[in-house]
Amino acid sequence: MYTLYVFDIFLTSLSLVEDFSDVADFLLVYIDEAHPSDGWVAPPMGSYSFSVRKHQNLEERLGAARRLIEHFSLPPQCQLVADCMDNNANVAYGVSNERVCIVQQRKIAYLGGKGPFFYSLKDVRHWLEQSYGKR
Repeated sequence: MYTLYVFDIFLTSLSLVEDFSDVADFLLVYIDEAHPSDGWVAPPMGSYSFSVRKHQNLEERLGAARRLIEHFSLPPQCQLVADCMDNNANVAYGVSNERVCIVQQRKIAYLGGKGPFFYSLKDVRHWLEQSYGKR
């Protein structure tokens, strides 16, 4: 079992998705598993825990992404996609475990710190409010 810290934060911040889905598209990219059950396992966190083995192929990664949608009941305004097996998105955005990016007109307009400890969803909300008004 491992802790999926990004979803713990994400689930407590669903208001971000709900408040700004009329002006922003929310996309969650599932990358290489940080805490696979057959690798470096983090301690469980109750209902936020989610166990998955290290992906050996794209089919396994896509299956894990589908399970996430079911397990965490992501809102329909937030799409979930999976990075390819050569981890192009992970490398391009310097993700490590998780990272919040705002892309505007095909350019990165906001790049949060590397997660799980160096980004702030409050900063994301502030950026969105500055750009689109308070909600």
